Amino acid sequence: MALTSSQRNWAVFFASAGLIGLLSAAWLAVSGTSDDNVRLLLRLSARAAFLVLLLIFIARPLRQLIATPATAKLLQNRRLLGIAFTGIHTAHLGLIFYRARVIPDFDLNISESLLGALTYLVIYLMFLTSFDATARALGRSNWRVLHKVGLYWVFVAFLPTLLPDSLGQLAGANGFIILLAAVAIVTRLTAFLASRQRRAQPQ
Repeated sequence: MALTSSQRNWAVFFASAGLIGLLSAAWLAVSGTSDDNVRLLLRLSARAAFLVLLLIFIARPLRQLIATPATAKLLQNRRLLGIAFTGIHTAHLGLIFYRARVIPDFDLNISESLLGALTYLVIYLMFLTSFDATARALGRSNWRVLHKVGLYWVFVAFLPTLLPDSLGQLAGANGFIILLAAVAIVTRLTAFLASRQRRAQPQ
């Protein structure tokens, strides 16, 4: 029996959150619950979520620039990617709470905590309005504003967390993800300029 849209959304959410949770639990069981191990899991889960976010970020502009079945499929599945992103970050949030519980000297920066809490609020508002019923209740215009502003908010909020403290940290995964983020920004800007140019052309 085929899943309904709502069932599919929940399945993706629990699958993504559960996968990160299970992998994290397995790693901690094998390697120990030291702060270094928990921080490693926090970095890896944040990077995994950001890679998914990049796909969401470029889905529409990439389709506008390159009309292929692959870009059509990416745009079609953007909602599910957003739900997977929420699932991964739910597991990431669980790791933050776990670290606060098991690390005695764990200290939260107030300003960073407030920004993080607000960003999570935006993420969950977008998640809750990714269901057909709540999207209809919100209204198409309000939905578009929430998800467009929310997408930029989340992207800008998480991008600085990937920036290295020194040039030496640009090597490896950090540098690769920053490069992908730069490509995503250029892709979105290119699509925006191309759209403006088309509108400016005389009919």
